[in-house]
Amino acid sequence: MFKPIGRTSLLVLKFEVPETKSHPNLFSFLKNYKGLIFTVIVLSLSVNLLGLLLPKLNSRAIDSLQTQTYDRNDFLLVFIAVCTLILTLNLLLTTFSNITAEKIAAELRRQVIAKISRQSFKYINEVSTSKLLTNLTADVDAVKAFINLGMVLAFAAVIQLVGSAIILLTINWNLAIPVILTIPLLLIAFMVIFKSIEEYFGKAQQVIDKLNRVINESIVGSALIRVLNARKFETAKFTVVNEESKFIGTKIVTAFAALFPIISVVINLAYLLVLGYGGIQVIDQTLSAGDFTAFFSYIFIFITPVIMLGFLASSVGRAVTTYGRIMEVISAEEPEDSGTVKKELTGNIELKNVTLDFGNIRVLKDINFTIKPGTKVGIIGPTAAGKTQIFYLISGLINPTEGKILIDGNEISEFERNNLYAQMGMVFQDSIIFNTTLRENIAFRNEISEADIWKAVETAELRDFAEALPNKLDTRIAERGTSLSGGQKQRLTLARALALNPQILLLDDFTARVDINTERKIFANIEKNYPDTTVIAITQKINSVKDFDQIILIMEGELLANGKHAELLESSLEYKQIFNSQQRTEEN
Repeated sequence: MFKPIGRTSLLVLKFEVPETKSHPNLFSFLKNYKGLIFTVIVLSLSVNLLGLLLPKLNSRAIDSLQTQTYDRNDFLLVFIAVCTLILTLNLLLTTFSNITAEKIAAELRRQVIAKISRQSFKYINEVSTSKLLTNLTADVDAVKAFINLGMVLAFAAVIQLVGSAIILLTINWNLAIPVILTIPLLLIAFMVIFKSIEEYFGKAQQVIDKLNRVINESIVGSALIRVLNARKFETAKFTVVNEESKFIGTKIVTAFAALFPIISVVINLAYLLVLGYGGIQVIDQTLSAGDFTAFFSYIFIFITPVIMLGFLASSVGRAVTTYGRIMEVISAEEPEDSGTVKKELTGNIELKNVTLDFGNIRVLKDINFTIKPGTKVGIIGPTAAGKTQIFYLISGLINPTEGKILIDGNEISEFERNNLYAQMGMVFQDSIIFNTTLRENIAFRNEISEADIWKAVETAELRDFAEALPNKLDTRIAERGTSLSGGQKQRLTLARALALNPQILLLDDFTARVDINTERKIFANIEKNYPDTTVIAITQKINSVKDFDQIILIMEGELLANGKHAELLESSLEYKQIFNSQQRTEEN
Protein backbone atom coordinates (compact mmCIF):
# COMPACT_ATOMS: atom_id res chain seq x y z
CA MET A 1 0.00 0.00 0.00
CA PHE A 2 1.27 3.47 -0.85
CA LYS A 3 1.80 5.52 2.28
CA PRO A 4 2.05 9.29 1.96
CA ILE A 5 5.30 10.86 3.02
CA GLY A 6 6.18 14.48 3.53
CA ARG A 7 9.72 14.44 2.21
CA THR A 8 11.42 13.89 -1.09
CA SER A 9 14.80 14.70 -2.56
CA LEU A 10 13.97 15.95 -6.03
CA LEU A 11 13.30 19.51 -7.06
CA VAL A 12 13.43 19.53 -10.82
CA LEU A 13 11.55 16.52 -12.16
CA LYS A 14 12.01 15.36 -15.74
CA PHE A 15 9.30 13.28 -17.33
CA GLU A 16 9.66 11.68 -20.73
CA VAL A 17 7.19 9.79 -22.88
CA PRO A 18 7.87 6.12 -22.07
CA GLU A 19 8.96 3.74 -24.77
CA THR A 20 6.87 0.61 -24.88
CA LYS A 21 8.97 -2.48 -25.39
CA SER A 22 8.87 -6.07 -24.24
CA HIS A 23 11.73 -7.05 -21.99
CA PRO A 24 13.51 -10.36 -22.72
CA ASN A 25 14.54 -13.04 -20.28
CA LEU A 26 18.23 -13.22 -19.39
CA PHE A 27 19.30 -15.47 -22.26
CA SER A 28 17.24 -13.55 -24.82
CA PHE A 29 18.77 -10.35 -23.49
CA LEU A 30 22.25 -11.75 -24.15
CA LYS A 31 21.44 -11.98 -27.87
CA ASN A 32 22.03 -8.23 -28.02
CA TYR A 33 25.70 -9.00 -27.42
CA LYS A 34 26.00 -12.04 -29.68
CA GLY A 35 29.18 -10.72 -31.35
CA LEU A 36 31.08 -10.46 -28.08
CA ILE A 37 29.58 -13.68 -26.73
CA PHE A 38 30.49 -15.55 -29.91
CA THR A 39 34.08 -14.31 -29.52
CA VAL A 40 34.11 -15.53 -25.91
CA ILE A 41 32.74 -18.93 -26.99
CA VAL A 42 35.37 -19.34 -29.73
CA LEU A 43 38.19 -18.38 -27.38
CA SER A 44 36.87 -20.69 -24.65
CA LEU A 45 36.56 -23.52 -27.17
CA SER A 46 40.13 -22.98 -28.38
CA VAL A 47 41.65 -22.74 -24.90
CA ASN A 48 39.98 -25.89 -23.63
CA LEU A 49 40.61 -27.98 -26.75
CA LEU A 50 44.29 -27.10 -26.54
CA GLY A 51 44.21 -27.94 -22.83
CA LEU A 52 43.02 -31.43 -23.72
CA LEU A 53 46.22 -31.96 -25.74
CA LEU A 54 48.59 -31.60 -22.80
CA PRO A 55 47.99 -35.05 -21.19
CA LYS A 56 48.36 -36.60 -24.65
CA LEU A 57 51.72 -34.89 -25.11
CA ASN A 58 52.85 -36.19 -21.72
CA SER A 59 51.63 -39.67 -22.66
CA ARG A 60 53.68 -39.68 -25.86
CA ALA A 61 56.75 -38.43 -24.00
CA ILE A 62 56.49 -41.25 -21.44
CA ASP A 63 55.95 -43.90 -24.11
CA SER A 64 58.82 -42.56 -26.24
CA LEU A 65 61.12 -42.76 -23.22
CA GLN A 66 60.24 -46.46 -22.86
CA THR A 67 60.93 -47.14 -26.53
CA GLN A 68 64.01 -44.87 -26.45
CA THR A 69 62.64 -42.69 -29.26
CA TYR A 70 62.31 -39.62 -27.05
CA ASP A 71 63.44 -36.34 -28.62
CA ARG A 72 63.61 -33.76 -25.85
CA ASN A 73 63.97 -30.77 -28.16
CA ASP A 74 60.93 -31.67 -30.25
CA PHE A 75 58.85 -32.37 -27.14
CA LEU A 76 59.85 -29.12 -25.43
CA LEU A 77 59.26 -27.11 -28.60
CA VAL A 78 55.73 -28.48 -29.05
CA PHE A 79 54.94 -28.27 -25.33
CA ILE A 80 56.12 -24.63 -25.06
CA ALA A 81 54.25 -23.69 -28.24
CA VAL A 82 51.00 -25.20 -26.96
CA CYS A 83 51.38 -23.60 -23.50
CA THR A 84 52.20 -20.19 -25.04
CA LEU A 85 49.16 -20.40 -27.28
CA ILE A 86 46.95 -21.40 -24.33
CA LEU A 87 48.31 -18.47 -22.27
CA THR A 88 47.70 -15.99 -25.10
CA LEU A 89 44.19 -17.24 -25.76
CA ASN A 90 43.44 -17.20 -22.02
CA LEU A 91 44.46 -13.55 -21.80
CA LEU A 92 42.19 -12.73 -24.73
CA LEU A 93 39.36 -14.80 -23.20
CA THR A 94 39.66 -12.98 -19.86
CA THR A 95 39.74 -9.60 -21.60
CA PHE A 96 36.72 -10.23 -23.81
CA SER A 97 34.66 -11.89 -21.07
CA ASN A 98 35.31 -8.90 -18.78
CA ILE A 99 34.42 -6.42 -21.54
CA THR A 100 31.20 -8.34 -22.28
CA ALA A 101 30.23 -8.49 -18.60
CA GLU A 102 30.92 -4.78 -18.05
CA LYS A 103 28.95 -3.76 -21.16
CA ILE A 104 25.95 -5.84 -20.07
CA ALA A 105 26.14 -4.52 -16.49
CA ALA A 106 26.39 -0.94 -17.75
CA GLU A 107 23.35 -1.44 -20.01
CA LEU A 108 21.29 -2.95 -17.18
CA ARG A 109 22.18 -0.07 -14.88
CA ARG A 110 21.35 2.41 -17.65
CA GLN A 111 17.94 0.82 -18.20
CA VAL A 112 17.15 0.80 -14.47
CA ILE A 113 18.16 4.45 -14.04
CA ALA A 114 16.24 5.46 -17.18
CA LYS A 115 13.18 3.63 -15.86
CA ILE A 116 13.44 5.25 -12.44
CA SER A 117 13.69 8.70 -14.05
CA ARG A 118 10.38 8.07 -15.83
CA GLN A 119 8.59 6.44 -12.93
CA SER A 120 5.97 8.04 -10.73
CA PHE A 121 6.53 9.39 -7.25
CA LYS A 122 4.09 6.75 -6.00
CA TYR A 123 6.08 3.89 -7.55
CA ILE A 124 9.40 5.04 -6.05
CA ASN A 125 7.73 5.34 -2.67
CA GLU A 126 6.22 1.87 -2.85
CA VAL A 127 9.29 0.03 -4.16
CA SER A 128 11.70 1.78 -1.74
CA THR A 129 15.14 3.18 -2.46
CA SER A 130 16.86 0.24 -0.71
CA LYS A 131 15.48 -2.24 -3.27
CA LEU A 132 16.36 0.02 -6.19
CA LEU A 133 19.87 0.39 -4.77
CA THR A 134 20.19 -3.40 -4.56
CA ASN A 135 18.96 -3.68 -8.16
CA LEU A 136 21.69 -1.30 -9.29
CA THR A 137 24.48 -2.92 -7.25
CA ALA A 138 24.16 -6.48 -5.94
CA ASP A 139 21.64 -7.67 -8.55
CA VAL A 140 23.59 -6.26 -11.50
CA ASP A 141 26.84 -7.63 -10.02
CA ALA A 142 25.30 -11.12 -9.85
CA VAL A 143 24.41 -10.98 -13.55
CA LYS A 144 27.87 -9.59 -14.34
CA ALA A 145 29.55 -12.40 -12.38
CA PHE A 146 27.60 -14.99 -14.35
CA ILE A 147 28.64 -13.42 -17.67
CA ASN A 148 32.24 -12.90 -16.63
CA LEU A 149 32.88 -16.26 -14.98
CA GLY A 150 29.80 -18.45 -15.15
CA MET A 151 29.35 -18.33 -18.90
CA VAL A 152 33.07 -18.95 -19.57
CA LEU A 153 33.18 -21.82 -17.09
CA ALA A 154 30.00 -23.30 -18.54
CA PHE A 155 31.48 -23.54 -22.04
CA ALA A 156 34.78 -24.78 -20.60
CA ALA A 157 32.96 -27.45 -18.60
CA VAL A 158 31.00 -28.72 -21.61
CA ILE A 159 34.09 -28.82 -23.84
CA GLN A 160 36.19 -30.57 -21.20
CA LEU A 161 33.43 -33.02 -20.34
CA VAL A 162 32.71 -34.08 -23.91
CA GLY A 163 36.34 -33.93 -25.06
CA SER A 164 37.78 -35.86 -22.12
CA ALA A 165 35.00 -38.51 -22.40
CA ILE A 166 35.84 -39.10 -26.06
CA ILE A 167 39.57 -39.32 -25.30
CA LEU A 168 38.97 -41.68 -22.36
CA LEU A 169 36.97 -43.98 -24.63
CA THR A 170 39.69 -43.92 -27.29
CA ILE A 171 42.41 -44.74 -24.75
CA ASN A 172 40.59 -47.64 -23.10
CA TRP A 173 36.82 -48.00 -23.34
CA ASN A 174 36.77 -50.76 -20.67
CA LEU A 175 38.14 -48.31 -18.11
CA ALA A 176 36.24 -45.32 -19.47
CA ILE A 177 32.69 -46.68 -19.16
CA PRO A 178 32.77 -47.18 -15.34
CA VAL A 179 34.27 -43.71 -14.95
CA ILE A 180 31.57 -42.15 -17.13
CA LEU A 181 28.88 -43.95 -15.14
CA THR A 182 29.90 -41.99 -12.02
CA ILE A 183 28.46 -38.82 -13.58
CA PRO A 184 24.78 -39.68 -12.87
CA LEU A 185 25.66 -40.07 -9.18
CA LEU A 186 27.14 -36.56 -9.07
CA LEU A 187 24.26 -35.05 -11.04
CA ILE A 188 21.65 -36.59 -8.72
CA ALA A 189 23.54 -35.24 -5.70
CA PHE A 190 23.65 -31.74 -7.20
CA MET A 191 19.96 -31.82 -8.12
CA VAL A 192 18.92 -32.84 -4.61
CA ILE A 193 21.14 -30.21 -2.96
CA PHE A 194 20.13 -27.34 -5.20
CA LYS A 195 16.45 -28.22 -4.99
CA SER A 196 16.67 -27.90 -1.21
CA ILE A 197 18.18 -24.38 -1.33
CA GLU A 198 16.55 -22.98 -4.47
CA GLU A 199 14.25 -20.67 -2.52
CA TYR A 200 17.16 -19.16 -0.58
CA PHE A 201 18.72 -17.56 -3.68
CA GLY A 202 15.81 -15.12 -3.94
CA LYS A 203 15.75 -14.59 -0.17
CA ALA A 204 19.47 -13.79 -0.19
CA GLN A 205 18.85 -10.81 -2.49
CA GLN A 206 15.80 -9.68 -0.51
CA VAL A 207 17.77 -9.60 2.71
CA ILE A 208 20.34 -7.34 1.01
CA ASP A 209 17.46 -4.87 0.47
CA LYS A 210 16.76 -4.94 4.21
CA LEU A 211 20.43 -4.56 5.12
CA ASN A 212 20.79 -1.58 2.77
CA ARG A 213 17.76 0.09 4.31
CA VAL A 214 18.83 -0.44 7.93
CA ILE A 215 22.46 0.53 7.30
CA ASN A 216 21.43 3.65 5.37
CA GLU A 217 19.09 4.75 8.16
CA SER A 218 21.77 4.15 10.80
CA ILE A 219 24.41 6.15 8.90
CA VAL A 220 22.15 9.05 7.95
CA GLY A 221 20.68 9.24 11.46
CA SER A 222 23.92 8.54 13.36
CA ALA A 223 23.97 11.91 15.13
CA LEU A 224 20.34 11.61 16.23
CA ILE A 225 20.92 8.02 17.39
CA ARG A 226 23.75 9.21 19.68
CA VAL A 227 21.75 12.15 21.03
CA LEU A 228 18.73 9.99 21.81
CA ASN A 229 20.96 7.20 23.15
CA ALA A 230 19.17 4.82 20.79
CA ARG A 231 22.22 2.76 19.89
CA LYS A 232 20.86 -0.36 21.57
CA PHE A 233 17.62 -0.12 19.63
CA GLU A 234 19.43 0.45 16.30
CA THR A 235 21.92 -2.33 17.08
CA ALA A 236 19.08 -4.70 17.86
CA LYS A 237 17.33 -3.76 14.61
CA PHE A 238 20.50 -4.39 12.64
CA THR A 239 21.15 -7.66 14.52
CA VAL A 240 17.77 -9.06 13.47
CA VAL A 241 18.44 -8.40 9.78
CA ASN A 242 22.07 -9.48 10.07
CA GLU A 243 21.04 -12.76 11.70
CA GLU A 244 18.53 -13.36 8.92
CA SER A 245 21.29 -12.82 6.37
CA LYS A 246 23.58 -15.17 8.29
CA PHE A 247 20.86 -17.83 8.48
CA ILE A 248 20.23 -17.73 4.72
CA GLY A 249 23.97 -17.71 3.94
CA THR A 250 24.56 -20.60 6.34
CA LYS A 251 21.78 -22.62 4.71
CA ILE A 252 23.39 -22.21 1.29
CA VAL A 253 26.94 -22.88 2.51
CA THR A 254 25.87 -25.92 4.54
CA ALA A 255 24.14 -27.42 1.52
CA PHE A 256 27.25 -26.90 -0.59
CA ALA A 257 29.39 -28.39 2.16
CA ALA A 258 27.44 -31.64 1.87
CA LEU A 259 28.56 -31.95 -1.75
CA PHE A 260 32.27 -32.21 -1.03
CA PRO A 261 32.18 -35.62 0.72
CA ILE A 262 30.02 -36.98 -2.13
CA ILE A 263 32.38 -35.62 -4.77
CA SER A 264 35.41 -36.95 -2.88
CA VAL A 265 33.93 -40.45 -2.59
CA VAL A 266 32.98 -40.60 -6.28
CA ILE A 267 36.38 -39.35 -7.48
CA ASN A 268 38.29 -41.74 -5.22
CA LEU A 269 36.15 -44.66 -6.40
CA ALA A 270 37.00 -43.76 -10.00
CA TYR A 271 40.70 -43.49 -9.19
CA LEU A 272 40.64 -46.78 -7.27
CA LEU A 273 38.95 -48.54 -10.18
CA VAL A 274 41.45 -47.21 -12.70
CA LEU A 275 44.41 -47.88 -10.43
CA GLY A 276 43.39 -51.48 -9.82
CA TYR A 277 42.08 -52.56 -13.21
CA GLY A 278 44.34 -50.24 -15.22
CA GLY A 279 47.41 -51.30 -13.26
CA ILE A 280 46.75 -54.94 -14.21
CA GLN A 281 46.53 -53.93 -17.88
CA VAL A 282 49.84 -52.08 -17.65
CA ILE A 283 51.46 -55.16 -16.13
CA ASP A 284 49.93 -57.29 -18.87
CA GLN A 285 51.21 -54.70 -21.38
CA THR A 286 47.74 -54.22 -22.86
CA LEU A 287 47.91 -50.58 -21.76
CA SER A 288 51.01 -48.43 -22.09
CA ALA A 289 52.43 -46.54 -19.13
CA GLY A 290 51.93 -43.26 -21.02
CA ASP A 291 48.26 -43.96 -21.71
CA PHE A 292 47.80 -45.08 -18.09
CA THR A 293 49.24 -41.75 -16.87
CA ALA A 294 47.16 -39.80 -19.38
CA PHE A 295 44.04 -41.69 -18.30
CA PHE A 296 44.48 -40.45 -14.73
CA SER A 297 44.85 -36.87 -16.01
CA TYR A 298 41.74 -37.17 -18.14
CA ILE A 299 39.72 -38.55 -15.21
CA PHE A 300 40.43 -35.32 -13.38
CA ILE A 301 39.59 -33.28 -16.49
CA PHE A 302 36.39 -35.32 -16.91
CA ILE A 303 35.08 -35.04 -13.35
CA THR A 304 36.08 -31.41 -12.74
CA PRO A 305 33.55 -30.04 -15.29
CA VAL A 306 30.76 -31.94 -13.52
CA ILE A 307 31.71 -30.18 -10.30
CA MET A 308 31.97 -26.88 -12.16
CA LEU A 309 28.55 -27.34 -13.74
CA GLY A 310 27.08 -28.15 -10.35
CA PHE A 311 28.35 -24.96 -8.79
CA LEU A 312 27.50 -23.04 -11.93
CA ALA A 313 23.90 -24.05 -11.35
CA SER A 314 23.92 -21.76 -8.30
CA SER A 315 25.45 -18.96 -10.36
CA VAL A 316 22.83 -19.42 -13.08
CA GLY A 317 20.05 -19.64 -10.51
CA ARG A 318 21.18 -16.49 -8.77
CA ALA A 319 21.71 -14.65 -12.08
CA VAL A 320 18.23 -15.58 -13.32
CA THR A 321 16.70 -14.57 -9.97
CA THR A 322 18.50 -11.24 -9.83
CA TYR A 323 17.81 -10.52 -13.50
CA GLY A 324 14.14 -11.16 -12.73
CA ARG A 325 14.32 -8.58 -9.93
CA ILE A 326 15.92 -6.10 -12.31
CA MET A 327 13.24 -6.79 -14.91
CA GLU A 328 10.55 -6.12 -12.31
CA VAL A 329 11.80 -2.53 -12.26
CA ILE A 330 12.50 -2.20 -15.99
CA SER A 331 9.17 -3.72 -17.07
CA ALA A 332 7.05 -1.98 -14.41
CA GLU A 333 4.15 0.00 -15.79
CA GLU A 334 5.06 3.64 -16.26
CA PRO A 335 2.76 6.59 -15.61
CA GLU A 336 0.96 7.50 -18.78
CA ASP A 337 2.13 10.85 -20.11
CA SER A 338 -0.35 11.63 -22.84
CA GLY A 339 -0.28 15.36 -22.24
CA THR A 340 0.14 17.54 -25.30
CA VAL A 341 -0.53 21.06 -23.99
CA LYS A 342 2.49 23.35 -24.23
CA LYS A 343 2.03 26.96 -23.23
CA GLU A 344 3.35 29.71 -21.02
CA LEU A 345 1.63 29.60 -17.65
CA THR A 346 0.09 32.52 -15.86
CA GLY A 347 -0.24 30.60 -12.57
CA ASN A 348 -4.02 30.25 -12.20
CA ILE A 349 -4.70 27.10 -10.12
CA GLU A 350 -8.05 25.52 -9.28
CA LEU A 351 -8.94 22.43 -7.25
CA LYS A 352 -12.46 21.14 -7.91
CA ASN A 353 -14.00 18.59 -5.54
CA VAL A 354 -10.62 16.93 -4.93
CA THR A 355 -10.62 13.81 -2.80
CA LEU A 356 -7.53 11.73 -2.07
CA ASP A 357 -7.41 8.22 -0.60
CA PHE A 358 -4.43 6.11 0.38
CA GLY A 359 -5.79 2.58 0.63
CA ASN A 360 -8.74 2.78 3.02
CA ILE A 361 -7.59 6.09 4.50
CA ARG A 362 -9.17 9.31 3.27
CA VAL A 363 -6.48 11.98 3.37
CA LEU A 364 -8.35 14.82 1.65
CA LYS A 365 -12.10 15.25 1.29
CA ASP A 366 -13.87 17.41 -1.30
CA ILE A 367 -11.30 20.23 -1.48
CA ASN A 368 -12.29 23.31 -3.52
CA PHE A 369 -10.30 26.52 -3.94
CA THR A 370 -8.95 28.85 -6.63
CA ILE A 371 -5.57 30.61 -6.69
CA LYS A 372 -5.27 33.65 -8.94
CA PRO A 373 -2.14 34.29 -11.06
CA GLY A 374 0.69 36.20 -9.38
CA THR A 375 -0.80 35.96 -5.89
CA LYS A 376 0.78 34.66 -2.69
CA VAL A 377 -1.18 31.92 -0.97
CA GLY A 378 -0.53 30.24 2.35
CA ILE A 379 -1.85 26.76 3.16
CA ILE A 380 -1.81 26.21 6.90
CA GLY A 381 -2.92 23.50 9.28
CA PRO A 382 -1.64 21.17 12.00
CA THR A 383 0.55 18.14 11.42
CA ALA A 384 -1.06 15.40 9.27
CA ALA A 385 -3.79 17.77 8.10
CA GLY A 386 -3.15 16.92 4.44
CA LYS A 387 -1.17 20.03 3.46
CA THR A 388 1.76 18.19 1.89
CA GLN A 389 -0.62 16.03 -0.13
CA ILE A 390 -2.06 19.23 -1.68
CA PHE A 391 1.53 20.15 -2.58
CA TYR A 392 1.97 16.77 -4.32
CA LEU A 393 -1.37 17.10 -6.11
CA ILE A 394 -0.65 20.57 -7.50
CA SER A 395 2.82 19.45 -8.59
CA GLY A 396 1.35 16.39 -10.31
CA LEU A 397 3.40 13.92 -8.26
CA ILE A 398 0.23 12.09 -7.25
CA ASN A 399 -3.24 11.98 -8.77
CA PRO A 400 -6.50 12.66 -6.93
CA THR A 401 -8.89 9.81 -6.25
CA GLU A 402 -11.74 12.09 -7.31
CA GLY A 403 -12.01 15.61 -8.64
CA LYS A 404 -9.91 17.80 -10.92
CA ILE A 405 -6.81 19.97 -10.66
CA LEU A 406 -6.70 22.75 -13.24
CA ILE A 407 -3.78 24.99 -14.18
CA ASP A 408 -4.69 27.89 -16.44
CA GLY A 409 -7.92 26.09 -17.36
CA ASN A 410 -6.30 22.79 -18.34
CA GLU A 411 -6.29 19.64 -16.25
CA ILE A 412 -2.78 18.91 -15.05
CA SER A 413 -2.76 15.59 -16.94
CA GLU A 414 -3.23 17.48 -20.23
CA PHE A 415 0.14 19.23 -19.95
CA GLU A 416 3.30 17.93 -21.57
CA ARG A 417 5.27 17.22 -18.41
CA ASN A 418 8.60 18.74 -19.40
CA ASN A 419 6.83 21.94 -20.40
CA LEU A 420 4.91 22.05 -17.11
CA TYR A 421 7.89 21.39 -14.83
CA ALA A 422 10.09 23.88 -16.69
CA GLN A 423 7.75 26.56 -15.33
CA MET A 424 7.21 25.14 -11.84
CA GLY A 425 9.67 25.49 -8.97
CA MET A 426 9.32 23.20 -5.96
CA VAL A 427 10.95 23.30 -2.55
CA PHE A 428 10.33 20.20 -0.47
CA GLN A 429 10.49 19.74 3.28
CA ASP A 430 13.69 17.74 3.05
CA SER A 431 16.65 19.78 1.84
CA ILE A 432 18.61 17.30 -0.23
CA ILE A 433 22.01 18.62 -1.27
CA PHE A 434 24.19 16.87 -3.83
CA ASN A 435 27.91 16.25 -3.51
CA THR A 436 28.93 18.78 -6.15
CA THR A 437 29.55 22.51 -6.42
CA LEU A 438 27.19 25.16 -5.13
CA ARG A 439 26.60 26.28 -8.72
CA GLU A 440 25.64 22.78 -9.91
CA ASN A 441 23.37 22.34 -6.90
CA ILE A 442 21.48 25.43 -8.02
CA ALA A 443 21.60 25.15 -11.83
CA PHE A 444 20.28 21.75 -12.90
CA ARG A 445 19.82 22.91 -16.49
CA ASN A 446 22.52 24.10 -18.86
CA GLU A 447 20.33 26.90 -20.17
CA ILE A 448 20.19 28.68 -16.80
CA SER A 449 22.23 31.87 -17.12
CA GLU A 450 24.73 33.31 -14.65
CA ALA A 451 22.38 36.24 -14.08
CA ASP A 452 19.50 33.92 -13.20
CA ILE A 453 21.72 32.00 -10.77
CA TRP A 454 22.83 35.13 -8.89
CA LYS A 455 19.29 36.50 -8.92
CA ALA A 456 18.11 33.31 -7.24
CA VAL A 457 21.03 33.39 -4.78
CA GLU A 458 20.25 36.96 -3.76
CA THR A 459 16.53 36.25 -3.41
CA ALA A 460 17.28 33.28 -1.11
CA GLU A 461 19.57 35.49 1.02
CA LEU A 462 22.62 33.40 0.10
CA ARG A 463 24.88 36.01 -1.55
CA ASP A 464 26.98 36.77 1.56
CA PHE A 465 27.42 33.05 2.20
CA ALA A 466 28.35 32.30 -1.43
CA GLU A 467 30.85 35.15 -1.73
CA ALA A 468 32.56 34.11 1.52
CA LEU A 469 33.35 30.65 0.16
CA PRO A 470 36.88 29.98 -1.19
CA ASN A 471 35.70 29.44 -4.77
CA LYS A 472 32.36 31.19 -4.40
CA LEU A 473 29.70 29.31 -6.44
CA ASP A 474 32.29 26.79 -7.64
CA THR A 475 32.98 25.56 -4.10
CA ARG A 476 32.18 21.87 -3.67
CA ILE A 477 29.54 21.02 -1.07
CA ALA A 478 30.12 18.03 1.23
CA GLU A 479 28.04 14.88 0.82
CA ARG A 480 24.42 15.40 1.93
CA GLY A 481 25.33 19.04 2.64
CA THR A 482 26.98 18.23 5.99
CA SER A 483 29.11 21.38 5.68
CA LEU A 484 25.96 23.53 5.60
CA SER A 485 23.55 24.52 8.35
CA GLY A 486 19.89 23.56 8.15
CA GLY A 487 18.92 27.10 7.15
CA GLN A 488 21.60 27.25 4.46
CA LYS A 489 20.37 23.98 2.99
CA GLN A 490 16.80 25.23 2.81
CA ARG A 491 17.81 28.52 1.23
CA LEU A 492 19.95 26.62 -1.28
CA THR A 493 16.98 24.48 -2.34
CA LEU A 494 14.93 27.68 -2.69
CA ALA A 495 17.63 29.18 -4.94
CA ARG A 496 17.52 25.97 -6.99
CA ALA A 497 13.77 26.40 -7.55
CA LEU A 498 14.00 30.13 -8.28
CA ALA A 499 16.81 29.71 -10.84
CA LEU A 500 14.18 28.29 -13.21
CA ASN A 501 12.32 31.64 -13.17
CA PRO A 502 9.17 29.67 -12.30
CA GLN A 503 5.68 30.89 -12.97
CA ILE A 504 4.43 28.76 -10.07
CA LEU A 505 6.50 28.36 -6.87
CA LEU A 506 5.51 25.63 -4.40
CA LEU A 507 7.06 25.81 -0.93
CA ASP A 508 6.50 22.98 1.56
CA ASP A 509 7.44 24.26 5.02
CA PHE A 510 10.82 25.33 3.62
CA THR A 511 11.48 28.02 6.27
CA ALA A 512 11.25 25.65 9.25
CA ARG A 513 14.98 26.21 9.99
CA VAL A 514 15.09 29.89 8.99
CA ASP A 515 14.65 32.69 11.53
CA ILE A 516 11.65 34.98 11.19
CA ASN A 517 13.65 38.00 10.01
CA THR A 518 15.37 36.04 7.22
CA GLU A 519 12.03 34.52 6.28
CA ARG A 520 10.46 37.97 5.88
CA LYS A 521 13.41 39.14 3.79
CA ILE A 522 13.09 36.11 1.52
CA PHE A 523 9.37 36.63 0.90
CA ALA A 524 9.99 40.33 0.25
CA ASN A 525 12.76 39.40 -2.20
CA ILE A 526 10.46 36.96 -4.00
CA GLU A 527 7.78 39.64 -4.35
CA LYS A 528 10.34 42.13 -5.68
CA ASN A 529 12.37 39.85 -8.01
CA TYR A 530 9.57 37.49 -9.15
CA PRO A 531 6.47 39.73 -9.05
CA ASP A 532 4.41 37.66 -11.51
CA THR A 533 5.09 34.30 -9.87
CA THR A 534 2.24 32.51 -8.13
CA VAL A 535 3.58 31.52 -4.70
CA ILE A 536 2.00 28.73 -2.65
CA ALA A 537 3.59 28.29 0.79
CA ILE A 538 2.64 25.36 3.00
CA THR A 539 3.36 26.02 6.66
CA GLN A 540 2.14 25.63 10.21
CA LYS A 541 3.08 29.20 11.19
CA ILE A 542 0.42 31.83 10.52
CA ASN A 543 2.89 34.69 11.07
CA SER A 544 4.83 33.50 8.01
CA VAL A 545 1.86 34.01 5.69
CA LYS A 546 -0.45 36.49 7.45
CA ASP A 547 0.32 39.18 4.86
CA PHE A 548 -0.39 36.88 1.93
CA ASP A 549 -3.23 37.49 -0.52
CA GLN A 550 -5.01 34.31 0.51
CA ILE A 551 -4.80 31.83 3.38
CA ILE A 552 -6.33 28.33 3.24
CA LEU A 553 -6.90 26.41 6.46
CA ILE A 554 -6.81 22.59 6.21
CA MET A 555 -7.64 20.34 9.15
CA GLU A 556 -8.09 16.56 9.10
CA GLY A 557 -8.24 16.58 5.31
CA GLU A 558 -11.00 19.16 5.05
CA LEU A 559 -10.93 22.82 3.99
CA LEU A 560 -12.25 24.79 6.96
CA ALA A 561 -11.53 28.36 5.93
CA ASN A 562 -10.32 30.44 2.99
CA GLY A 563 -9.60 34.15 2.85
CA LYS A 564 -7.29 36.94 4.06
CA HIS A 565 -5.80 36.98 7.55
CA ALA A 566 -8.10 39.68 8.92
CA GLU A 567 -11.16 38.03 7.40
CA LEU A 568 -10.32 34.64 8.88
CA LEU A 569 -9.81 36.09 12.35
CA GLU A 570 -13.41 37.25 12.16
CA SER A 571 -15.02 34.31 10.37
CA SER A 572 -13.12 31.19 11.49
CA LEU A 573 -12.98 30.12 15.14
CA GLU A 574 -10.41 27.40 14.36
CA TYR A 575 -8.11 29.88 12.60
CA LYS A 576 -8.37 32.35 15.45
CA GLN A 577 -7.59 29.65 18.03
CA ILE A 578 -4.50 28.53 16.10
CA PHE A 579 -3.29 32.13 15.68
CA ASN A 580 -3.79 32.99 19.38
CA SER A 581 -2.07 29.79 20.44
CA GLN A 582 0.94 30.52 18.24
CA GLN A 583 1.10 34.12 19.47
CA ARG A 584 1.23 32.97 23.11
CA THR A 585 3.92 30.45 22.25
CA GLU A 586 6.06 33.08 20.52
CA GLU A 587 5.61 35.54 23.42
CA ASN A 588 6.74 32.89 25.91
